[in-house]
Amino acid sequence: MASLPVLDLGSDPYERGLTHGRALSQQIAENIDTYLARFAAGGLNAETARAEGVKWVDVMREQNADYAEEMRGISDGSEIAIGDIAMLNARYEITFGLFGDEAKANDDSGLTGEADGCSTFGILPDSTASGHTILGQNWDWLAGVYGRCVVLRITRDNGPNILCYTEAGIVGGKMGVNEHGIGLVENGLVSDHDGQNAYEKPFHMRCREVLDAETYDMALLPILATKRVCSANFVVGHADGEIIDIETSPNAISYIYPQDGLVTHSNHFIDPRHGPSQMERLSTSTLYRANRLDRLLRKHVGKLDAPIIQDALADHFGHPNAICRHPDDRQPVAKQTMTNAAFIFDLNERTMLVADGPPCENAFVIHTLDGDSVSRAAE
Repeated sequence: MASLPVLDLGSDPYERGLTHGRALSQQIAENIDTYLARFAAGGLNAETARAEGVKWVDVMREQNADYAEEMRGISDGSEIAIGDIAMLNARYEITFGLFGDEAKANDDSGLTGEADGCSTFGILPDSTASGHTILGQNWDWLAGVYGRCVVLRITRDNGPNILCYTEAGIVGGKMGVNEHGIGLVENGLVSDHDGQNAYEKPFHMRCREVLDAETYDMALLPILATKRVCSANFVVGHADGEIIDIETSPNAISYIYPQDGLVTHSNHFIDPRHGPSQMERLSTSTLYRANRLDRLLRKHVGKLDAPIIQDALADHFGHPNAICRHPDDRQPVAKQTMTNAAFIFDLNERTMLVADGPPCENAFVIHTLDGDSVSRAAE
């Protein structure tokens, strides 16, 4: 497979989207097909999903005009309807709403099925070999999205420069670092409270706003300021040696701080105040992935570096539903997930090491804010 594409983008949001849309029109169309198939597998037909996307267009324009302009540019550049682009950008709210419904359906059917499976970590400077703050994760998501993602390197004069990763067609920037040393990784969560609040600021917009911040306090604000449609976990770090893991559900927030310099998270709530956690009913592997990743990393506290972390992210306990995840043939194709990419962010160096696919079989490549990209396998 071709290497992960990198787009160099500038200050104007519409122009950023236009470049994105023109360069990745085929991948965007394929992502739309993948999500429509996933929605259908959860009982949501294409007509209803597309209508939901249309509803989000004006909502997102009111919430963040620049984000909406970037979506409009993607639509024009790819020649794909703006409603479909908005559907992609609100796909978290649509998909994770289905996860809640599927978890409840298990009460009647007794069926289970692996859903989102991200495993995240944050490491404070005293625990790393370099003395730097490091964040990272395996991003486990629909196998159909693999090969249809992109690295965005945004250099601008009206906001922080950003290095981030997103799906083709999504403005976002789910995982990233900016020039001020602010970094973000995250996990999907599901609470039985999901869906109580309609059309609040979508998850992917919050991610971009975290990376748009110039200071750490302002990076936390997009997560905390308003209620949410769906649950999510955000790990936000700063190069100066701060990391907070923030669990969110529609109406509640809780905080997890590193213990002895290390924090890990998967896809179930740790804090009970969010109400019954639902993802483990679909993705039981969440119950061991975070703890296992913690053990694999904690035994090296004080000397944690990229090769040690890469080995941990390639762990196969519980295969195929492991930290390093592979498609599970027992699941319908539309629901199969895998590690689409693995990440290690050095917030002090403002770099992103990324393996395009499962890290057990894909070399890590380093991307920098100033544009250098070279292969770097574990040494």
